[in-house]
Amino acid sequence: MLRQLPRRHSPQLRGYATAAPANGLSVDSAREYCLNLLRKSDYPSHLLTPFIPSTARDAHLALRALNLELSLIDTATSNPILGRMRIQHWRTTLGSLYTAHPTLNDPISLLLHQHLQTGRSLSKSFLLRLLSAREQYLGGVPFDTLDALESYAENTYGSLQYLALESVGVARGELDHIGSHVGKMVGIVTILRGVPYVADKGTVTLPTRILADHGVRGEDVIRERGDAKGLKDAVFEVATRANDHLITARKMVEETPSCKGLPWATFLSAVPARDYLERLEKKDFDPFEKSLGKKGWLMPWMLYKAHSGKSF
Repeated sequence: MLRQLPRRHSPQLRGYATAAPANGLSVDSAREYCLNLLRKSDYPSHLLTPFIPSTARDAHLALRALNLELSLIDTATSNPILGRMRIQHWRTTLGSLYTAHPTLNDPISLLLHQHLQTGRSLSKSFLLRLLSAREQYLGGVPFDTLDALESYAENTYGSLQYLALESVGVARGELDHIGSHVGKMVGIVTILRGVPYVADKGTVTLPTRILADHGVRGEDVIRERGDAKGLKDAVFEVATRANDHLITARKMVEETPSCKGLPWATFLSAVPARDYLERLEKKDFDPFEKSLGKKGWLMPWMLYKAHSGKSF
């Protein structure tokens, strides 16, 4: 059974109209900053942007840029203590958006503020849950179990899915359930995608119990990469969990015909994740296969087809 979702809170709009960004930052420059950040470091989210309804585009750019900024904290800071300080900065900044005197000294908070001025909701609880989950695993802390990884995916990418639904004015439980499965699938795939990059830094974040079950040693993954004994079997088990969530989400869509008439772009993050799983299978579940890290030139067409056909 799915966990109880945090209660949505409507933003407090008092004072928003008179709030001014610091340092002369404009909304247009904030949009350009976030778009360029996604273009450089989160290409799938960049490709999704044109499909997002114009009224929710600022939220999309800001939320995905925020997620990216949080994911890069380990790279940008020298130790977890500095990382937690950075998380606390975001916690304070984002919390201020729900007060009469928001802090608007960066592109992300400015765009979130811009979206909230439209009257569309973005639940503070989901933003804080995203921050807490990122904070918990600062410093390359591995996941103990596959369930722990799934919980992390729910709290991060699941929260992003709920926020995306809110940004287009949707607040229906049945769609949240679909978003939960999409978020878990995307979150698990994101960890799989990151295996080569964290290994380069001497870390293995795949669930330790899964690795132990398949006789995989972390030092072998770092040293031998895709040739590490048992690694492909471990990756297969993790990828299977992600695919299970994809299958469940698709089944729920079939059983919820009313969702076909809603903004489909909120679910399109599943398309690049699904494509990765399919390519990973073709490479015998070797996450170090170099072709898996390349930008797929067919992805824009795949997103267009999925958007047009209301599918993922």
